[in-house]
Amino acid sequence: MAASFLLGGCSGESGAKDPEPGGSTASPDRPSRTGETAASGLDLPGDAQVLVPETAGETGRGLPAFTPEEGSYTIYASCDGKGEVSIVGRDSSKPHPVACGGALTVGVVHVEGKEVQRIRIQVVGGAAAWRVAVVSGNHQA
Repeated sequence: MAASFLLGGCSGESGAKDPEPGGSTASPDRPSRTGETAASGLDLPGDAQVLVPETAGETGRGLPAFTPEEGSYTIYASCDGKGEVSIVGRDSSKPHPVACGGALTVGVVHVEGKEVQRIRIQVVGGAAAWRVAVVSGNHQA
């Protein structure tokens, strides 16, 4: 699988992807579009197919597995606190940082085919509260 990841918050930092075994699979037949994601503060596009609904935490963990329908997916992330939050993907040996302090980080991952994707959130260096959601397709402006 070839994938490229472009992430950038208002701070100009980058972010990315990597899998973690296990986790539940989001069904592409059951896209989520609820008022909870629209009011999340992650500023998801209203017409997007949600692959991973907004998920929040304070420690590292894997997100549910998902399969993008359009050859790409967009990750929306934010965090607050003193720790460093990164998105780690299967084909990446380097975690991609999420901009903390109120800046929204948005990144697009391009994939070949309709392969199951797994990403995880990594938190190091202190406490940080994070929020992440994933939508199908390229929704970066």
